Amino acid sequence: MIGSKPAQLVRLALFDLAHEWAISVCQVTALAAILAPLLVLYGLQQGVIGTLIERMDRDPAMRAIVPDVSGANRFDAAWFAAMRARADVDFVMANTRAIAGQVDLLPKEGTVPAPVRISLLPTAPGDPVGGGGPALADGLGIVSISRRVADKLGVKPGDQVVAGIERTRGGRIEPVSLTLTIRAIVPAERYDGLAAFATLALLEAVQNYRDGFAVPALGWGGDGAAPAVKAYPLFRLYARTIGDVAAIAGDLRAQGIAVSTREGEIASALALRRNLSIILVIIAGLGACGYLVSLAASQWASASRKRREMAILALLGYTPGWLVGFPVAQAAAIASAGTALAAMLFSGVAAAINLYFSQSIATGERACHLGPRELLVCALVTIAVSLLPAWMTGAIYGRLEVSEELRDV
Repeated sequence: MIGSKPAQLVRLALFDLAHEWAISVCQVTALAAILAPLLVLYGLQQGVIGTLIERMDRDPAMRAIVPDVSGANRFDAAWFAAMRARADVDFVMANTRAIAGQVDLLPKEGTVPAPVRISLLPTAPGDPVGGGGPALADGLGIVSISRRVADKLGVKPGDQVVAGIERTRGGRIEPVSLTLTIRAIVPAERYDGLAAFATLALLEAVQNYRDGFAVPALGWGGDGAAPAVKAYPLFRLYARTIGDVAAIAGDLRAQGIAVSTREGEIASALALRRNLSIILVIIAGLGACGYLVSLAASQWASASRKRREMAILALLGYTPGWLVGFPVAQAAAIASAGTALAAMLFSGVAAAINLYFSQSIATGERACHLGPRELLVCALVTIAVSLLPAWMTGAIYGRLEVSEELRDV
């Protein structure tokens, strides 16, 4: 049947738009004028707020859940296995008493005014502080140190430091030393304290020595071998994302475990993103309503102007369904062209914004950005919104009485 081919429908719809090019250009420009500012607002939300959230997610300190250092609780192997099984936990491992892990470091070669008191922290593969790279420590003699420690000691990867450890036993102070090789320097953005990251075995050895026991592996004497450790007083725990911190901390507090987090800062950032999203939705809704009214008025006028032409097409055998599809195809074409123009305008504005803020954002970050996926979603939503008034206009065409419209021909 005539008019049953979609290609013919699209061809005639585009030909009609080209014939009335001035009106078509005005409709495309009006849509772009509404959509481009919305894309810029959306790009700023994705860029500025998205960058803030990404930075917080990359910062291990924001995802850290720190237990009370009093060590009132005990955590056994079953507890650690349960925590590792949680999908919202990125990293967890046992830790010894905080005071037992404090040692004094000196460079093996060179001099410094005074030894640096640092905390030994247990590490293992997958440690967020390591940034997903190789393990920060190995065995009883290889560790990594924080940037602050490296600056104070004037050492670099591959250098050696000497750890001074003391204990009091039988009224006597018994000092020992341990030579450690530095594997890596942990950047300040991953850990900003004075610490060395070592294996749990090394921390247990230091704690056992301070408790008066012997450590044969390091040649340290004492009152026999230490008993096997069945539970630990502390742990190192990191959530997978900043959005998981509150849930994990809440569960731990419900178990009677006192922890500290950066929940306040995280909540403020997430609330800012949520509030901006609500504002963006409200503005987009107002813009969409304005565009719908404008498009409906334009298409209503077009329907009144083209009733006779549509009646002639119906007389030639074009079906009511085809007549309904005619304005729908035109609306989709105008929406597509308007979205493309808005995307080009957005790209120019976004480039200018990113250039303006280039000094305050890191490499690879952008203050205003929308990816292909976001732009595609915006295009699909715009086309979908524009089809409603077009379908209403097409419904008028589909109910035309040919004899009435052609009476004056």
